[in-house]
This record gives sequence, structure tokens and C-alpha cells, in this order.
Amino acid sequence: MKRQHQRGMILPALALLAALGSLGWLLQHQDALGTPSRRQLAQLLRTARALETARDALLGYGASYREQSHDHSDYGYLPCPDIDGDGSSETCGQQGLASLGLLPYRTLNLPDLRDGHGECLWYAVAGSFKNNPKPRTLNWDSPGQFRLVDDAGQTLMLAGDEQGLAAALIIAPGPPLATQQRTDGQRTCPQPAHVAEYLEALTNASSSGTLQLAKPGSQNNDQIMSITGGQIFTLLRRRPGYATYLEQLIKSLAHCARELPAPILLETPIGWSGLELGQLPAFENLNGNCRSETLRDGANNWRPQTRYVRCTNGTACLQAGTCRGALIMAGSASPSQHRLNTTPDTPPDLHQYLEEDTLALLPLHQLPAASLNLNGSAASHDIAYCLP
Repeated sequence: MKRQHQRGMILPALALLAALGSLGWLLQHQDALGTPSRRQLAQLLRTARALETARDALLGYGASYREQSHDHSDYGYLPCPDIDGDGSSETCGQQGLASLGLLPYRTLNLPDLRDGHGECLWYAVAGSFKNNPKPRTLNWDSPGQFRLVDDAGQTLMLAGDEQGLAAALIIAPGPPLATQQRTDGQRTCPQPAHVAEYLEALTNASSSGTLQLAKPGSQNNDQIMSITGGQIFTLLRRRPGYATYLEQLIKSLAHCARELPAPILLETPIGWSGLELGQLPAFENLNGNCRSETLRDGANNWRPQTRYVRCTNGTACLQAGTCRGALIMAGSASPSQHRLNTTPDTPPDLHQYLEEDTLALLPLHQLPAASLNLNGSAASHDIAYCLP
């Protein structure tokens, strides 16, 4: 399979601009270019700038969501599309379903961005990342929903998603094909119901499954910028204070486990004498700090990333007799771990979730470290919180 590692683009024509140094090359050679070539390059450059501006704004929106008048919500959510042409995000469909519409530039505090042909930008968001209605859970294991392919129909590998699935797409429609009739005019953005007159790669996104885009070609001149969940959470991990916030969420879940309820979806390996390992009970059955108004959304999102272990006889059998149980947070997936096709109720194999060091310590009734570090490879390390 042809693998193309990129920064979220499937832009065959725009690749020319990168190779030529974009605007610098264009300005230095404009006298030697014929008028059509100069105009085409200028159009490509305008499209590239519009797509990059929209991508950066969406990444910033997701990485600062909680701080943007959503102080009871977690981070990482992306806005719904504009579905009525007013530039603002609306409620978009049912929970878990992807949505397609126009870029909500007003919601993103952007000008009315246009591509090189003066057309409005379109935008699709996965049901696993949209903010209204929110998904069941959202964390750094949440998959995207849009599969991009090259001109040979091969899946494009996207930075931040091992399955090559994008969490969101920004689409520049370019000029109309011979079969398209655009009557909206370029002064105002079209009604999203007219999507087939503008887009070819994707014309219907109301699905909970994987959506494969049409391959580029003579019948598809869409220029597409993708965003992955990995890109959003890479930004979050770099933000000062995010590790402290995430640790607060996990500690709140540990507080909700303080009475040592029976774990669910038991995964205790054979030979782990005196221990039970599984997931915390369903979020609605927990009581404590994790249910507080300001933490409940984040705690619910990250509950599937934890494993809960307790001593079966109720004594303090862990960590040299100091803990009756522990809440273990799995770090981000390491290169050897593949957490595919999982849901909050169907966890992956333990070896794809917890580190081998952790799985070696637990049968000895010992726990991994209790210090959260989101820097580099340390982000994949498991951490444990003692339940005395």
C-alpha cells in the first residue's frame, strides 16, 4: 500500500506550491510566467492559505474548548458545521453521526474565507468529535471517521491517526464541473442543501460509520485539509496546565471509587491471586467528585481510559499493605499498542492498553508510578492512584 505521511492534506495541485516555495517562487518568476499559469498559481495559493487558516482555527478551538465559555465541558470538541449559511455553528444531527455543511467562520472568529475561485469553504466533522450533540466519550483514543484516498484509491496515512481517519475536513470546492449548476452566487455562501453542486469528494456525511471520500480525478477537483484527533491532543499535551487538569479528572474518578465498588467487564488474568481487575461501574452509577458539575463531562470522557483493581478480600493487599485498591490510567497508545474498534463498553485487550511493566507489577501486588507526565514518550506511561 502506498503510504503518504503528511500534515493533513490531500491537495495534489497545492503540492506544487510547496515544492516551488509558494509565494516567494511566484513573485520571483512572475515575469517569466504566462498569464494563465500566474493566475492558476495565485488561485492555488489563496486556496492553500484559506485551508490552513481554517485548520489552525479549528485546532485552536478544540484545544481551548473548555475555556471558550464551556467551563463545564472537557477539551477537544470541534464545532458543528454551519447548516443554514449564516456563518455560525448549529446543532447538527444525532449523537454519533458525522455532519457536513459550511465552515462556521463566525463561530471560529474568522473572516469569510474563500478559496482561489471565490467559493466558500465547506466543513465536515466526525460524530466522535462534534460538540452538539456530544459523543458518548472523547479522549485521545477516539477515532476519526473520514478516510481519504489518493488517485489510486489507496488510504492516505494521516498524522495523529493510525487508521488514517480524520476527525474533521475543510473542503475547498474549486470551480464548477461541467455537470454542476451553481446559482447561489459568490457574494453569499450557498445553502448546504446544494452540496452536490459544489463538492464531489463527499456529499453526504450523516453516518456513524467510516466515510471514504471519492478519489481525486477529473470528476473531483475538491481540495481537502484534514484534522485528526491526534493533532488536537498533541496541542493539548503541550499546553501549560493541561496535565494538571487531566490529573484532576483522574483523581476525581479515584474519589468515586473510594468505596471499592465491584469492577465491571472483568479482565483479571489467570494467576492474579487476590485481585479483581476491570473497569469502573457505569458513570451514572458512580458517586463523588467525578459527578461534580465542572468535572463530570471530562471524567466521563476519560473513564474508559482507566482500569480499576481491588483486593478481593477487602484488605489493603496492594503496595506493601497501604492500598485496598487502585485506579490506573492508561497512557496514550505506545507504538506497539493498537486500540482499534473499541467502545466504552468493549475495552481492548489489556496488553493493548496497559504497559507490560504494569502487568508485571500487579500480580506482585505493586503499582506503577503516580506521576502524570505528558511529555514525549512519557505520555504512554501508566499511572496509578492508591485507594486506601
